[in-house]
Amino acid sequence: MASDVLAEMNYDQKNLPKPSELNSLKVSNDEFIGIVTANLSEKKRAMQKFVRKNVTVPTDLAKRAEDAGLNFSATLTEALEAKLG
Repeated sequence: MASDVLAEMNYDQKNLPKPSELNSLKVSNDEFIGIVTANLSEKKRAMQKFVRKNVTVPTDLAKRAEDAGLNFSATLTEALEAKLG
């Protein structure tokens, strides 16, 4: 749950709390230190919105892609990410 909050704060571009040095923290007997990590790439993908785009491709290329079982949306997304960096 804390990792979700951390990832959403980062995704929303809110100021994240500064990480603390573990050896500088003092806790009492009924407290504990917890380390929180967040997979920001996964959260970004989960929260990403999509748009529909229609494209025109050569017939033979479309046939070969369909025969190979390629997902057109995934392939276009991968190609755009590779081209744009």
